[in-house]
Amino acid sequence: MNYRPWILNTVVVFCLALSSSASAFSIPQPKGAEEASRSAHIQLKAAQGDADAQYLLGLMYLSGRYIAQDRVLGAKWVTAAATSGHAKAQQTMADLAFEGSLIKRDLSTAEQWYSALSKQGSKWANFRLGFIYAAGGEGVERNCGKAVEQFNAVGDQVSLGNVAWILATCPEAQYRNGDKALALSLALLESNEQDPTTLDNLAAAYAEIGDFAAAISTQQKAINALKLTEDTSKTVEFKQRLKNYQNDKPYRETLPLMAE
Repeated sequence: MNYRPWILNTVVVFCLALSSSASAFSIPQPKGAEEASRSAHIQLKAAQGDADAQYLLGLMYLSGRYIAQDRVLGAKWVTAAATSGHAKAQQTMADLAFEGSLIKRDLSTAEQWYSALSKQGSKWANFRLGFIYAAGGEGVERNCGKAVEQFNAVGDQVSLGNVAWILATCPEAQYRNGDKALALSLALLESNEQDPTTLDNLAAAYAEIGDFAAAISTQQKAINALKLTEDTSKTVEFKQRLKNYQNDKPYRETLPLMAE
């Protein structure tokens, strides 16, 4: 797989900003009683529609901190906060739904909240949307055109490399453009001529325009460059693509999402 998502499993920060209101009693409560009192206060505020309290209560249920763990209830309360426009809740729900670790993966839900965050200027949301549209599935139709738009909106080296890859390898012909993929890959290569991913992208672009001699030569360079890195996990797929080009075949790929 040629994409470089820099995706790490989301670390949900469960540091709870609990209420600091003064105790009604002058004698300090035991720790357990104090925590129970604060949890009850958060639950009350959440039930009254306070988005911050809903978000905190959702995190409490998801983590099992101060309250019995219940991931379904946790997702419910975080969603309630997200629906009220709470940006952190929106990102939490988007990441949880995308990654499928604490709750079941749901790309439709991830798309919903990443789209909301994108409108607020979140490049991370654009990045994740790029992968959702490039892969499709689970209620979301694959659309390489939308994926390209989202990665272009991010605009960094990794995202533009993903654009080049999609333009060269998308299974749907209407979204492929070998000439653009070639120009973009050559431009990206200027910053690092030994980057194996960019060389891999460039080889796919050459294959897409039918220049298989250049594709073979470039893919061999990509394989050699990969040997100089610590990442050997992509050696097999790099060599498989080389065989494609040696047989005068361009490469096609539907991007899989990371494993749950």
